[in-house]
Amino acid sequence: MALSIDWSQHDQLPVRARYDAAGSLIDEAKAAVADRRARIAHDLAQQHGAEEAASILGISKTRVYGLAARYRDAQPRVCDHYPGRSISRYDLLDEVEDRCGLGTREAHEAIHAHLDQLIADDGEDEVIIARVPIRPELEAANPHDLDRRQWLVIRREYAETILEVLTIEHGTE
Repeated sequence: MALSIDWSQHDQLPVRARYDAAGSLIDEAKAAVADRRARIAHDLAQQHGAEEAASILGISKTRVYGLAARYRDAQPRVCDHYPGRSISRYDLLDEVEDRCGLGTREAHEAIHAHLDQLIADDGEDEVIIARVPIRPELEAANPHDLDRRQWLVIRREYAETILEVLTIEHGTE
């Protein structure tokens, strides 16, 4: 891995602006590294369990849980797909509607068509990292109900791929 910074435009700034810009670069780099470490901890815990992940990484099991939760919480969510059912709003859906000029159902179905293809290509465990109840209070009140709607927590890079492909296919921008 290499970090490459083009300082030519940076050097054109006044001294104080250069100083502040360099500080911003440091903050961005630290955030990127922290995100990467959270993903590593999450993936390792998914594969081997939190206790073994903690042992491998040399950190506490509590820290592994915290990093994994932070990674999961930062990933986009997609509403599950049951044809004919209502569709809960989510960011990727809104973005596809705006960029592609599609209606809600058409955008949702297009997202899931590409999501299904990504799952077929890379595997469900790689694409979908968690399933979260859309209405957890209903699951608590009706634990035997078979009609449970879920958020599919997918990796950010897959959501970006879906958006790029749909923008190319249907884009109005």
